[in-house]
Amino acid sequence: MRSPLPVLSLLLLAACRPGAGAAVVGPQASAASMAPYMGGHRLPFDGSWRVHRTHYDLTNDQAFAVDLVVDAPNPGRGGQNRDYPSYGQRIVADGPGVVAVAVDGVPDNVPGVVNGYHAHGNYVVVDHRNGEFSLFAHLITGTVRVRAGQPVTMGEELGLCGNSGHSTMAHLHWQVMDHPEPHRARPRPIRLIAYERNGRLSTDRLERGDVVQIAR
Repeated sequence: MRSPLPVLSLLLLAACRPGAGAAVVGPQASAASMAPYMGGHRLPFDGSWRVHRTHYDLTNDQAFAVDLVVDAPNPGRGGQNRDYPSYGQRIVADGPGVVAVAVDGVPDNVPGVVNGYHAHGNYVVVDHRNGEFSLFAHLITGTVRVRAGQPVTMGEELGLCGNSGHSTMAHLHWQVMDHPEPHRARPRPIRLIAYERNGRLSTDRLERGDVVQIAR
């Protein structure tokens, strides 16, 4: 039997049932002073990444979600998380807003082994104050830099890419939705700011196999 979770808010997350050692914060954050963000979303990382998977076949909150990994000749096949180039990379806010949810304390998985209790592992949800909430999942335990109610700017570090939750290898799961609690949310398209896609500028949605980076 797992020990009870120290809950730091009234929020109950059905999509992520944190167990022992997981600290949950949010989304009871006051964001009254933050103006709605009307711009688009930047890519939430630096450098060149590849779209490993899309979730466009789903109909739930993840219907516009994407999974991304660092674009590298060897994406990683070892038995340690550090064998994967994505592991430890900075994940940043895709736009300004207020942190609605921050979950930390979920242990990293051994590559190839899925955590069946924590869907998103360590993750952050940013409220853009316009009806859109961005979710960044599978961060390394102990690296979440933000807390609920904290304003963030576009490009501000949220945590480090990891392999926590329902994940078999280090990668970033990124989605936009209309509610801070994923199990209650409907999906929203990611409205991308112009970025480099396979060597050309684009604002099109990400597709599997695309190599992408911030426009230079």
